[in-house]
Amino acid sequence: MNRLSRLPMFAVLTALLLSLLACDQTIVPRFDSVYFFQEEDVLKAKKVNFEEMSVYTRSLQTTVAKVLKKAQVKPSNGYIVVAVRSDQETAVWLDMEPALHEYYDYEIVEAIKKLQPFAVDNGIVVFAIKMAIETPKHTEKAVPEPEAWKDAKKKVADPNDVEQLVLSIWPE
Repeated sequence: MNRLSRLPMFAVLTALLLSLLACDQTIVPRFDSVYFFQEEDVLKAKKVNFEEMSVYTRSLQTTVAKVLKKAQVKPSNGYIVVAVRSDQETAVWLDMEPALHEYYDYEIVEAIKKLQPFAVDNGIVVFAIKMAIETPKHTEKAVPEPEAWKDAKKKVADPNDVEQLVLSIWPE
């Protein structure tokens, strides 16, 4: 094979490689406001350090971004709902529309559970963060309500008591 005949093949391979690199897409979730299920005075009674909580929520966002970096997901928006107990255990639920594939749901939940949460003196602190994936629009849903919570609300004595609700479905 002479040198000139290799040139077109090299050009085709280079073009193919460049087109594959252009298809390599990075998913960057967008986060927005934090929703608190409990009033500020309740959080203060639980001795929540708001600066620690802020650092935790930033770590949470970074962790979720890493999980989704190379994901193949459809546009979705909603909430990540997090509960932190006084024993430093964490539970996480996603409230996304449309729901993420169960693989990514699991990966996000497990990654967040590995983070060191902020301190809670007693009981449970529950909050949510708005998240949009592959869409510029955040959810218009005012209050997060993960799927697992809907059935649990029917079974607890006071469905408006978020601590009782979360404890009733706490994953073991």
